[in-house]
Amino acid sequence: MDTKKHYKLYKDGKKWCVMTIAAVAGIVGLATNANADEINTTTSPVQTTQVADNSDTTTVVSANAATETVAQSTSSVGVQEVAVQTPGSTTTTNTTAVHPQAEQVKKGWVNENNNWTYYNNGQVTNGRDYTYLPTINGEGYSWYLVDNGVVQSGVQKWADSYYNFDASNNYQRIDNSYAKSQWGSYYLFGNDGRIQTGVQKWAGTYYYFDPNTYLRVDNDYRQSQWGSYYLFGNDGRIQTGVQKWAGTYYYFDPSTYLRVDNDYRQSQWGDWYLFGSDGRIQSGLQNWKGQTYYFDPTTFKKVVNSDVTVNGAKYHLDGNGIAKVVSNVDAKVDKALSQRGVPYVWGGNTPAGFDCSGLVQWAYGLGASYRTTYQQATLGTHQRDVMNAPKGALLFFGSDSAPYHVAISLGDGTYVHAPEPGNVVKIGYSRYFKPSFFITM
Repeated sequence: MDTKKHYKLYKDGKKWCVMTIAAVAGIVGLATNANADEINTTTSPVQTTQVADNSDTTTVVSANAATETVAQSTSSVGVQEVAVQTPGSTTTTNTTAVHPQAEQVKKGWVNENNNWTYYNNGQVTNGRDYTYLPTINGEGYSWYLVDNGVVQSGVQKWADSYYNFDASNNYQRIDNSYAKSQWGSYYLFGNDGRIQTGVQKWAGTYYYFDPNTYLRVDNDYRQSQWGSYYLFGNDGRIQTGVQKWAGTYYYFDPSTYLRVDNDYRQSQWGDWYLFGSDGRIQSGLQNWKGQTYYFDPTTFKKVVNSDVTVNGAKYHLDGNGIAKVVSNVDAKVDKALSQRGVPYVWGGNTPAGFDCSGLVQWAYGLGASYRTTYQQATLGTHQRDVMNAPKGALLFFGSDSAPYHVAISLGDGTYVHAPEPGNVVKIGYSRYFKPSFFITM
């Protein structure tokens, strides 16, 4: 009886074991079927055990075999953990499959090897393109120049003009700026980003930018795009007031910046100057608003309260600088006296050298028809009281028809003349070398 009881218990235990294994197999099967669209499973061979009795043969699935089957069927994919409990065990086995992550499509700005590239659904624009895009920092939109999608910086040519793209400002187009290029030169860019030429206003004044080189022009007198001429200084700024250019001086109006012609203007330092029809500063005797004035040839200032001799005529300049002729004769005499010490030169009629008639011709401003002593003797009536000849009279030596020497009377029995070769222009005396006759002009 003990033997039968023992055998029955054995058979009961065997049934329990088979049921447990079947339950485990069911769980594994459910997990496998649940992911059938993701995992191609292959059933492992079933291990069998023969029980030493007369009952039917029973198939037993080893827990280790079940685990091995799952491991083999999921070896090519990622898995998540699912708890599988075998009799007398708490082993956890990874059994749930996971899809690989899909490749991400590039969109917008992407930093690749320290270069920003713009992608539109994974694609870049071929070649160069000037386009309006979202900013790299994500704050609004701006204009960019890209080359095969890669953003460009510095001064760049586009559509027959140039633009500046600032790398320090998200590579955006820079408008209304005077900026340094990548090669060191400065250029002006307008409110549409285009590089500027001609006369342009910047920082409260005006500059000129060459239409060919786009560079700022310094120390030059240039014609603007609307036709007027302006002067630009050594810092490129447009000039006003009295300015020196090409060896002389001009005046540029402080309001219009234009050159002033035919006007009497006060300089930026307070002195007044006269400018002619070509804009040049004037010197010497000049007519202005119905009056004659004299402007110093060195300082260009109007001369006042003084006497000057110009072209043989003597002028007195009053307190306002208005010139009045003092004595035409005196001026001519003074002009001749100013040449004392100049050597005698045969045929000479310039301050480089004079003969006797050449000195008279130069001092009196006579034409070529009165170059010789004989020709000059025909300019007036011959008078004989030579010791009382007035100032400015011409004294002649020799006969009326063939005079051989001429001098200019000083009015007191003396005269100025160019005596002979080897001598110089000097004072002579009638009591020592008496003239034959004289004429008054």
